[in-house]
Amino acid sequence: MKRIIFTIIGLFLIGLPETSQGQTPTQQVGVYLNETMINNFFEAVGPVSGTGKKKKTKYKWTIVKPKIDIEPGTATFKARVKVKAGVFKTEEKTKGVVDINYNPEKNIISITIQEAKVKLYFKLLGQKIPIGSIDVAKYYKPSFEFAGPKPIQNVVEMEMPDGSIRKINIATVNQNLVLEKDRVAVYSDLTFTQ
Repeated sequence: MKRIIFTIIGLFLIGLPETSQGQTPTQQVGVYLNETMINNFFEAVGPVSGTGKKKKTKYKWTIVKPKIDIEPGTATFKARVKVKAGVFKTEEKTKGVVDINYNPEKNIISITIQEAKVKLYFKLLGQKIPIGSIDVAKYYKPSFEFAGPKPIQNVVEMEMPDGSIRKINIATVNQNLVLEKDRVAVYSDLTFTQ
């Protein structure tokens, strides 16, 4: 008897649908932005660099390996900043705040790096000598934008057998932006009315 009960429970668990963290499985439409694709965009931008001066010392900084890390409920911008002045070289890590929004009226998913400050310094005889700071985020503007889950058509006209035209209105409702493991997801439902 116990064996039959365990078999039934096992079959029930195998049949359950898999859902991602935060996903509403009853929603009808979903648009997904994969973290790898977003990071390919940053790679295509290439190195971003600039110069500065502290007293008489001129230096050059370069942002390398920029990327976004998406985890359930959060997104973080990460990069390394290399600094060089003559024979002096150093490298710092930076982390920044990423704002990801969905505007249902415009049907736009936007990804914006809000802030990613890093202090620049050199090491001399074991001491850190500050030379300045930069906000990496300002070099990755404007927002990176994508279309959301809204259909292209708001109305579909169908010809009926008697020659009349029936109009079906399509609307998007219950929009839901969710940050899942390694992706941004925007879910929604569609309604159809005459």
